[in-house]
Amino acid sequence: MDFDIKYHIMKKGIFFLLFIYFSLSNHLFAQDFNPNCDGERFLQIVFPDEPEMTTVKYGENITIAGNFQELYMDIFEPAGDEASLRPVLMFAFGGSFVNGDRTAVHDICKLTAKKGFVTVALDYRLYDRPFPPNGPLPDSLAMMDVVMKAVADYKAAIRFLRKDASTDNAFRIDPDFIFTGGFSAGSIASLHTACLDADEMPEYLLDILENNGGIEGNTDDPMNSNLAYSSEVQGMVNFFGALHKKEFIDANDPPFISIHGDADGIVPYGHGFAVVVILPIITVDGSGELHPRAESLGIKNELITVPGGGHGDFTAYHYVLMEERTNLFLGEILCGDLSFSENISVIPDSKLFPNPASDHVILEFGKEPGLYDVSISDLNGNVIYMLTDKRDQQLILDSVNFKEGLYIVNVNFHDKNLMPINKKIWFK
Repeated sequence: MDFDIKYHIMKKGIFFLLFIYFSLSNHLFAQDFNPNCDGERFLQIVFPDEPEMTTVKYGENITIAGNFQELYMDIFEPAGDEASLRPVLMFAFGGSFVNGDRTAVHDICKLTAKKGFVTVALDYRLYDRPFPPNGPLPDSLAMMDVVMKAVADYKAAIRFLRKDASTDNAFRIDPDFIFTGGFSAGSIASLHTACLDADEMPEYLLDILENNGGIEGNTDDPMNSNLAYSSEVQGMVNFFGALHKKEFIDANDPPFISIHGDADGIVPYGHGFAVVVILPIITVDGSGELHPRAESLGIKNELITVPGGGHGDFTAYHYVLMEERTNLFLGEILCGDLSFSENISVIPDSKLFPNPASDHVILEFGKEPGLYDVSISDLNGNVIYMLTDKRDQQLILDSVNFKEGLYIVNVNFHDKNLMPINKKIWFK
């Protein structure tokens, strides 16, 4: 998919019309847009330094094996950021609900924090009974029990953040914009956190739900002081996750974006058995089933299917594509459709191709552009290549000096009534 102008950014100083009544999927998730929208924040790196990390205990509970567990999360804040009301994007690690820890998602948390989010890497309870030869393999009901425990933990973490926003305000979050996400099992926990309602539970799972404290769960801080706060979320980022049943999605559920390989042998792309350790244990509906369901209900959603992709076995290009599309997807929820000043115009049919590129890149305009400057920078903002005072309607850029990776092509016109162009290009 070409990263067209309508998806991308303007320079600072151009104001957006951002305060319009906004609703999604027939459900009002927040009264206004986030006040920090400036056309760059949430879409690209604006805080390049290492984010500030704080580790907090958000809850405690008992595992499926009867062990007491304290639950922690690492909270990443953009370095040097003085803004308040910052949206939150939470990530849960993968590992089939039997292994893993929150450090596995630190890299994506740091990257996303550099774009202006407060990000969270959280613990959740895992299956900790002994495996053969010291114990039996878990069955489907045992694994659903573990999923419900993970959901209870996820909801407690959300409530912790909303409590902080209304009391100490240590993390300066926007409680109207909390997004959940995860990889594999972590995404399964995230999706159930956002979508599961008690009246949607099949009868064979109702006892499991009630034994774990009902729909809100029984994970809380030692003073039981978070239960008064909402665990509602405003969007989801799904890296190859699933729901036990696609029917858990209803018209009031939040929007979501997914990436999933259609040859995934662990968490199926469609309907099938999810694998725990080495055995298929429980049936689920993967991203290929969830998105048609969301479409039928009018829920905003996007699916990136990786042809032939396994369980997270994607090229770097697809991971970067997911990152960029996620920025845009969440950016629209936070900021709405970007509306530009009436005095700013766009040169029609501007193209940057081929993308991905190998030997060269062609920058082409639909009409005479006048004088312009071109710079190509990496994702940290370092300028790698620059041309000035060009006026070619078609310009060929040699890619010989670029290593494999994603770069940003910036075009600034001497005519200040023309909107700058910022396009992503993958050099391979």
